Amino acid sequence: MPQVKVPERVYDDLSRFVNAYYSNNLPNSLIVAQAFILKHHDYGKEFGFFAINNAIEDGIKQGLF
Repeated sequence: MPQVKVPERVYDDLSRFVNAYYSNNLPNSLIVAQAFILKHHDYGKEFGFFAINNAIEDGIKQGLF
C-alpha cells in the first residue's frame, strides 16, 4: 500500500493546531491525528487518518512540533 504524502498546507495547519492545543507535552500522535481530523474533516476525507498521523510523526522527527 503506497504511503500518502500530505501537502505543505496540511503541515502548516497541523503546526498551528499543535501550537494552539498542545503547548506543553505532545500526547501520542494517534490522539493528535484524531483531534486534528475532528477539527478539519476535509483533511480526514482527502488524506485519511494514517496519512495525517504519519505527517505528525514526521513533524515530530523534524522538530516542527
